[in-house]
Amino acid sequence: MKHANFKNSQIILNALSEVLKEERETKQKSIRILAYEYDIPKSLISRLENSKNEPKILSLWAISEALELKLSDLIKKLENKLPENYSLLD
Repeated sequence: MKHANFKNSQIILNALSEVLKEERETKQKSIRILAYEYDIPKSLISRLENSKNEPKILSLWAISEALELKLSDLIKKLENKLPENYSLLD
């Protein structure tokens, strides 16, 4: 489903993909290993890291736990990646 503010939402998805990939690589885990160890679909991790999927909150929660992060810390890292004065709403 595309939002009315698709361009602005894509900025969030791109920032999220960067954060997830950076955190996974910091843990020195491949997508395959992370998915296997935590029973998370490999395709889900891949789609999120490639900005191809809008995640559900439960998916983000599971992935953040697998990356040994609180969901709130993942969101803070995401916010820090966004441009200054970013707003989803025009």
